[in-house]
Amino acid sequence: MTRKQIVILVAVGLFVVLGIVFGFVFKPTREVITPGGTTGGNASVSLEELGLEPGDVFTSEVPRNAKPTVPTEQSVAAPGAEEKFGIFDMTVSSAGFNPENITVNLGDVVQIKLTAQGGDYDFAVPYSGLYTEVKERETKQITFGATSAGTFVFMCRDFCPTGKTITGSIIVLP
Repeated sequence: MTRKQIVILVAVGLFVVLGIVFGFVFKPTREVITPGGTTGGNASVSLEELGLEPGDVFTSEVPRNAKPTVPTEQSVAAPGAEEKFGIFDMTVSSAGFNPENITVNLGDVVQIKLTAQGGDYDFAVPYSGLYTEVKERETKQITFGATSAGTFVFMCRDFCPTGKTITGSIIVLP
């Protein structure tokens, strides 16, 4: 190996090591509430501390006469499949989530484009463990499969500028 090749290999190795160290040092925290109501990971909030019971974050019941929400964009999830891929634009502000409820069909793939207005917020679906933080004027994409029928509560629980928990629901029709 030439001296130049050795210098390049050392430089690449150094960048890899620095990237790994940077990733661990600046890794965002992820707090999760599990379906049983206990906290997982480095979570600091339990359902009890939020004043919620496990039944408050999920029920297998769906409202009668519920119809799927029309997404901002929609396509077939896969060629020949009945399931749809729907994109829903959502905002969160001191007034709450808009829209507050989203209704989809079982098997659909859902993408929520969440934009924070008037402060930093978070988005949590305690039953499934979905959690993300959204900075003011930032848009985050949250994608998941609607694999179980029922009503799932989502909320802003940690970073709500108003100091209160803001909630909404995802209704998955059978």
